[in-house]
Amino acid sequence: MHKLILVIISLYIMNTGIAQHKTKIIAHRGAWQEFNLPENSIASLQKAIELNCYGSEFDVRRTKDGVLVVCHDPVYYGDSIELMNYADLNKHKLSNGEDLPTLLDYFKKGNIAGSNTKFICEIKQAVTDKELDKLATEEVMQMVKKLGIAKKLVFISFRFEILEWIKAIDPQAIVLYLEADKEIATIKKAKFDGINYHYSHYLKNEGLSKEAKENKLLIGSWTVNEGTVLNSLLLQEVEFITTNTPNAFKLMLKK
Repeated sequence: MHKLILVIISLYIMNTGIAQHKTKIIAHRGAWQEFNLPENSIASLQKAIELNCYGSEFDVRRTKDGVLVVCHDPVYYGDSIELMNYADLNKHKLSNGEDLPTLLDYFKKGNIAGSNTKFICEIKQAVTDKELDKLATEEVMQMVKKLGIAKKLVFISFRFEILEWIKAIDPQAIVLYLEADKEIATIKKAKFDGINYHYSHYLKNEGLSKEAKENKLLIGSWTVNEGTVLNSLLLQEVEFITTNTPNAFKLMLKK
């Protein structure tokens, strides 16, 4: 009996070790929370790079005058981003004094020599006009191509069509679907590279990651901030963990 218990423990450690080895930590809106920085700021991106996170996740929106900006919410200091010109929005600075980051500046500042940290780019859905989604997607892809940084990008979105447009423009682009409203077979048929679901879906359905893996899909989860949840996802071999505490999670995985 004692030997059996030792075998079980050894297998558990081995399997957990394998899962940890595959696990990639993504800083949610940059490494902001642990370092008292504004989310989606250049500073939070640079901190994620400093921590050598696999990726730094951020959100893209389009202003009225066609400037792509990095901001999660559709409203910035009370103004709808889609209905305002960039110069007017940028009269209000981030809490650390930074400008409202443009996507171009974000890419340039994040594409520093020696950085392996990927851009995990979420193109947000427009609020006022859904037709703007395709335009914003095309403009993001044009910028990525012009800067020659396609290999540093992973695209995520809650809108299925946005990822379809990305794949149509660049079939080699890595895209992960955020919304758990499609069958795995549908995601596979669309030639997406994987799923990136809220952690609750994996906790409720332990067969989800297995099905995705059997279909050769990448497996990610957001926004994971508790160690117990992280451990559950490790056992399910979830590869991409997006978190507000990337530094703490990286230290946990080292142990």
